Amino acid sequence: MLFLTLLEQNNSVILYVPMKMSINSGLYKLITALLCTFAFSGIAIANEESENLFNSGLAHFEDEKYIEAIKKLEVAVEIDPQVAEYHHILAKSYGRQAERTNWFKAVTFAKKTLLHLEIAAELDSQNIDILEDLMDYYQEAPGFLGGDTKKAHKIGDLINKINSSEDLARFE
Repeated sequence: MLFLTLLEQNNSVILYVPMKMSINSGLYKLITALLCTFAFSGIAIANEESENLFNSGLAHFEDEKYIEAIKKLEVAVEIDPQVAEYHHILAKSYGRQAERTNWFKAVTFAKKTLLHLEIAAELDSQNIDILEDLMDYYQEAPGFLGGDTKKAHKIGDLINKINSSEDLARFE
């Protein structure tokens, strides 16, 4: 009897296939190879699908079709939540839509903007574009929507530190 276990650990999938002694090693290798092919092909499709959704969402964002961008980017983030750029462009889409809508809906979009900016910054803490957008949000948003000048100053200091280290690296 063969048992299959797929474990996700540190963004990697581990395939564990223990076997009883009655299965010959040729059959075991074949079954293992087939299981790996099916398991990992699904992962590749999901990443390709999320990348296609992201590209479509980005195109809608650039065309100022923010609702359409949001729909695509929400699915991309759902499929592949560890990609900072997906969260970043989703946050920017929410922010642009907040600027275009009534006050009540704008509050909801603003909260989602902050959420996804913070996730993006957590996933890629050295990305200047993401950090600048998060800093701008903290500076411009009212307190009840998460605005916070102290947080904005901390991020500004971090941006300066990153820029300084990049400048030093160029001269070395």
